[in-house]
Amino acid sequence: METQMTQLNIPVPPAPILEQAVGYRNYRGARYLALWWEPCGDEVMVSDGLVTFTGLWPGYLAFVQHRAVHPQVAAYNLGSSEEPAEYRLVIDLDERLAFIAPCREAERLVTSQWGNPQEKPVTISPAEMETWLVDLTEQLSHFPSMDELLSQMAEDQKHVETLQHWLDDQIP
Repeated sequence: METQMTQLNIPVPPAPILEQAVGYRNYRGARYLALWWEPCGDEVMVSDGLVTFTGLWPGYLAFVQHRAVHPQVAAYNLGSSEEPAEYRLVIDLDERLAFIAPCREAERLVTSQWGNPQEKPVTISPAEMETWLVDLTEQLSHFPSMDELLSQMAEDQKHVETLQHWLDDQIP
């Protein structure tokens, strides 16, 4: 298969610095992660091909606007508040490399890492289902307090600062 992906010569921090800064937790062992800006909602999008969600925009912007990264990504439309992305920033989480790919190719790559879902039916044991239901019920019944929200925001900010410091250290 011919690829339209272009490898970028930008620093990709060791795990989990970038992932935490954009709000991604690699619970499933993904190899590829795609990042872009979505005008609808004016948010950063994060996708591993199985889950796509609005990520933490301060971490995304800290990465793509950093002087060690921006010159390499500036020529590509990764989306903005005014227009949809034409390209996505794809991070190889194993090799810690960055690529630019057209949206469709990036989507194809991140979804292909999970195989063909039609080939493998999802099975869950009764014990796993019970655990999942207990966890879900607990999550849905808990409304975070203002202190919990502020604590989470402070933790998110620390992740962004860690990313910025790491990137700053990569510049001679």
